[in-house]
Amino acid sequence: MSLKVNGKAYDWGDVDVKVPGLVLNVQEISYDDELEMEEVYGRGNKPRGYGTGNYKASGKISMLRDDYDDFLAWCKAKGVPFYKVDIPSVVVSYANEGERTRIDELKKVKISKRSNKAAQGDKKLTVDLDLMIFGGVIQDGVEPV
Repeated sequence: MSLKVNGKAYDWGDVDVKVPGLVLNVQEISYDDELEMEEVYGRGNKPRGYGTGNYKASGKISMLRDDYDDFLAWCKAKGVPFYKVDIPSVVVSYANEGERTRIDELKKVKISKRSNKAAQGDKKLTVDLDLMIFGGVIQDGVEPV
């Protein structure tokens, strides 16, 4: 399947949401992370160095409404409230034809927001889910901090 990752369309891609008994078909995924940094000043008006703060990662997935309905049915069958679902890992694999496969892993993920929308003339209905990523974004096997 063609997949959009952080706004770029790749020739092929796959998103594997690692929850036992649940298969989610994702149309689009975006995610980012950051480490707070701040200049440290001493004598004079130029920074002498920097200090770091907290690491933070978040993301968003978009799926078709019928796949979202399957997700809700899974929650109901398991007796798990929607916002209490623990997602141990989301693995994102993608590449362009002839290039090596990239693999990013989002660890310890929770859903923090859901957005539904529909408009006259839409050919498909989608649902967006905002993600909090507590375990970090690991890209090509490299830990963020």
